[in-house]
Amino acid sequence: MDWLRDWEWEGSVERQRKALGWILMTLFAMAGLVVGAVIETLPRHLHRRIVNTLLPTEAAVRRLIVLEMRAAEAEGVPFVWERSSLAKRKKGSGLGKRKGAPSGLPAFPLFDPRKPVDPKRKTVPGPGPRIRYLDEPFDPSYDRKVPMPDDPVSAVRLCQRLLVLKAVLDDLPAQAARLKRVLERAKRKFPHPMRRGRPPGHRERGKELIDEILAECQELAIWALVPPEPP
Repeated sequence: MDWLRDWEWEGSVERQRKALGWILMTLFAMAGLVVGAVIETLPRHLHRRIVNTLLPTEAAVRRLIVLEMRAAEAEGVPFVWERSSLAKRKKGSGLGKRKGAPSGLPAFPLFDPRKPVDPKRKTVPGPGPRIRYLDEPFDPSYDRKVPMPDDPVSAVRLCQRLLVLKAVLDDLPAQAARLKRVLERAKRKFPHPMRRGRPPGHRERGKELIDEILAECQELAIWALVPPEPP
């Protein structure tokens, strides 16, 4: 018995999907995002709390898509699509449109962001040397505004990420099909959707529910990418 082939992948997918759906529902409630609502700004402290949970949630969803791809393989669908099975996309046809994302929203990134090999230090030009005299008047332009927790921060990009995640969880097979098509390409940028080492959003001593979900999805996705032995 090959447990990589005979494992209940579909049950694992459904279990993690429900857990991630609960996390996403909590983030929607924190942002006040409902049907028909337009959220332009959020307080800085609330925006930061949502982002801190959203980053590991997106990483867990990427691994959930890998599990969905393996679950489809267990039901007879090839693990990686053959080139001959892909229809040629023509200009003006609907095959060239992005699938898996609502209208007006970007497609969900299937690959983890990679860390730069040689990161360069970013330098921000400042106002120049601050030379003052005791008898000169006070110039408020020299004093930088300190960010406060209640300062309004743009929430447009954050709401887009939440809506895209909801669309992904509602249609995992479409996202698994996208991933198969990308992995079939010979000139793809990265060989695997997951980066080496810890996943994005990993916290060494994280005790939140999303930390446990991400750890489980990471372990299952690593095994799911291993090709099963022939029966």
